[in-house]
Amino acid sequence: MNIERLREKVLEQHYPEEEELEETQEKYQEIADFIEEEFGLETHFAGSSARGTAMKGDRDIDIFVLFPENIKRTELEDRGLDVGKAVFNEFSGDFEIEYAEHPYTKGEINGHEVEIVPCHDVSPDDIKSAVDRTPHHSRWLKENLTEEQRKDVVVLKVFLRSGCLYGSSLKVRGFSGYLCEVLVNHYGSFEELVESVSQWGEREVIDPEDHHGGELPEELEEKFESDRLVVIDPVDPERNVASVLSMKNYSEFIYRCWQFLENPGINFFEKQEPDYTEFELKQEMEKRGDFLVIRFETPEDVEDVVYPQMRKTLRRLEDELEKHDFRIFESGFHAGDEKTRIFFELKRELPEIQEQKGPKVFHGHDHLEQFTSKYENAYVKGDRLYAKTGREYTDAKDFLKDFLSGELEQKGIPGNVAEKIVDFGFADPLESEEKWLNYLARKLQVGN
Repeated sequence: MNIERLREKVLEQHYPEEEELEETQEKYQEIADFIEEEFGLETHFAGSSARGTAMKGDRDIDIFVLFPENIKRTELEDRGLDVGKAVFNEFSGDFEIEYAEHPYTKGEINGHEVEIVPCHDVSPDDIKSAVDRTPHHSRWLKENLTEEQRKDVVVLKVFLRSGCLYGSSLKVRGFSGYLCEVLVNHYGSFEELVESVSQWGEREVIDPEDHHGGELPEELEEKFESDRLVVIDPVDPERNVASVLSMKNYSEFIYRCWQFLENPGINFFEKQEPDYTEFELKQEMEKRGDFLVIRFETPEDVEDVVYPQMRKTLRRLEDELEKHDFRIFESGFHAGDEKTRIFFELKRELPEIQEQKGPKVFHGHDHLEQFTSKYENAYVKGDRLYAKTGREYTDAKDFLKDFLSGELEQKGIPGNVAEKIVDFGFADPLESEEKWLNYLARKLQVGN
């Protein structure tokens, strides 16, 4: 199937009907009129629903309440919550208070997920907080996205979602909706984007508004040094829209685009769940190294806090295992609703004796004296001294038991995780919890 026909098919399935778009616009207008009448404040309709880049069924209404530039932060937060609560009371909606850079109200009204977010009504040069930037994003996109590009954004979102690459949360570390919009606008269409991405290099820098004349200034090169994809925000020359994107997801996107161009198919727009049996998963694990699974209660915090802390915990444990000579083949973690698991595929057992490497024999008397005074059984191997010593740990499980006891925060385990991992246990990797087994199957490439 050619790419144009695929695009039409994806749009048939995933682009909202005009009736859905109009109904969302009408509901926004009702809420906006209420806010203006009750509080005398103007609003801005943000988000993909406002821009015609929402996928079918995504009936979100993001309303930014525009406060004067000189309002104090505490007053903006308090009055913003007052506006939000009044809206949900007026329209009989359930809501809760969420926290980003400052608190806002979020809930459901007549089948729409509605957010009431207070922000400063300022120019792009006078932004006081991250949310102040959003109305400027919307205005830039409304001015620059063509009708066909809006549809191509939806095609790109579906393409990314099917590969688990869509979303800018710290859980996913993928592509935000705004990043999708900027990329489609920059390259012109979904097809041109995919063709270009398939040829991206180790690092890609994109500056849609040419803020920096083709070359990033030194301070931004330093600021974005670890980012594989740098997309300069059209309304903020010092911000990388793709800053949250992980190296793995950057690489996955390039590979997925290449695969798609080699053999275009509707499967690239369908969410693929691992198709496997537990027997197949067990067979795969038997061909691999040893598996250790640490299980504990899931930390009680929002994902954008838990996931960075879990990644830091995993890196800390990996570093310590490798420091004790345990070779890790694969690792990862899965934060479930109730239980979190960290797993290691590794060489679990080591010989009791290890070889300690010393100086080369021609490095000088002082080095030879220092080594031989510490190790009485020194011997020459090749051109340097070695000695045989006993290992502190020969079993990775024993090491993890000891390491995860005591004051964990002092050992580099972040607080939210440390509180829960104190009561850890070792679990059977194949114990039947579907989400965990699906995660493990994806990690081990079973049924893909």
